Amino acid sequence: MIAAKTQMYEGAPWCLGRYSSFEVNQPKLITLLGHDYVIWQDESGNLNALDNICPHAGANLAKGGYVVDFQGKNCLACPYHGNKVQFFGDGKVVIDGNISHQAIQTVLPLQVVDGLVWTYGLSWREQDGKLVAQPIEPKLPIPDYSNVPNLTKSHPQLKLEGLNHIYSRSQSVDCYIAQAIWNIHDGEHFAGTHRDTILSKEIKIENLTQNEHQLSWQLILHKRSDRAIKSNKMNLLVENIFVQSFNAFLPSLAVITLDYKGKLIVGIVTLYPESPQKVRLCLDSYTDLEFTWWQKLIRFPRMANLFRDRLIFEDIAILENLYETFDHKITLKNDTPAELAMNYLKTWHQ
Repeated sequence: MIAAKTQMYEGAPWCLGRYSSFEVNQPKLITLLGHDYVIWQDESGNLNALDNICPHAGANLAKGGYVVDFQGKNCLACPYHGNKVQFFGDGKVVIDGNISHQAIQTVLPLQVVDGLVWTYGLSWREQDGKLVAQPIEPKLPIPDYSNVPNLTKSHPQLKLEGLNHIYSRSQSVDCYIAQAIWNIHDGEHFAGTHRDTILSKEIKIENLTQNEHQLSWQLILHKRSDRAIKSNKMNLLVENIFVQSFNAFLPSLAVITLDYKGKLIVGIVTLYPESPQKVRLCLDSYTDLEFTWWQKLIRFPRMANLFRDRLIFEDIAILENLYETFDHKITLKNDTPAELAMNYLKTWHQ
């Protein structure tokens, strides 16, 4: 885990969230690879992403910046000097009512695929006393998860835009990204970290395959039967045998699918490095399941989201209390996906 201290895996595609999470005319701060950006959706549905630092007086554009109309086009007004300094999505700037001939503000390139927003980020280097951005050469393609295995009969291919979005959680976590990647691939922690949520006594990993940066496996959890779980709210949600299919696209995405009585439930776990020591961890859930009246009556959807909240917060509590380095002397039987992931990432710069 020593390499985890500084590695941010430049050249990987990073998912910044769902397209719909960027609201119209609402600037949003994103920190990626140690640099801040402001992203907003304009009234035409275009996503705009710029360096967040105003080059006039250093204002934070995402904190207080507001979208205005200039000659029929949306632009972002600086919170410090308002209509004196306004930014178009292409990097050109309105200065005292005049549009610059060339882009002044650095643009962060974005791609929207199946409702998710992706970027490779930018590499910032000091040059002649100034910060200069350079594009990052992609090492991997944007993940294509359409043909992940173990989907339901009604969904031979996975397409998120055809499902109902039912849950979203995004959290900044104080850890190294390699630690977060290990956690996603770690089968054993379901009986430890999530012992009072997943309620498992036995864990098995089956059908594990690897194709370079892609890993797939099935996680089979057997429910406990002790007295303590009878009073646990999560008992209603966890089946006696809980089978989840994990499909990981290193280093940034895991697609978790579950066949729930013939209906598909999908968890999209994304992560990206905000800095070498801070990771943005996100979980979004989708389904084609329509809740029945009695499920709504007993607040089943609310309980399901509470279940997801607990999983996220339990993971964060562990991740933020891990030691930076340690002597790895113990291997557990269900560590294999995590070990394979770490071995692949060791070759990142080779």
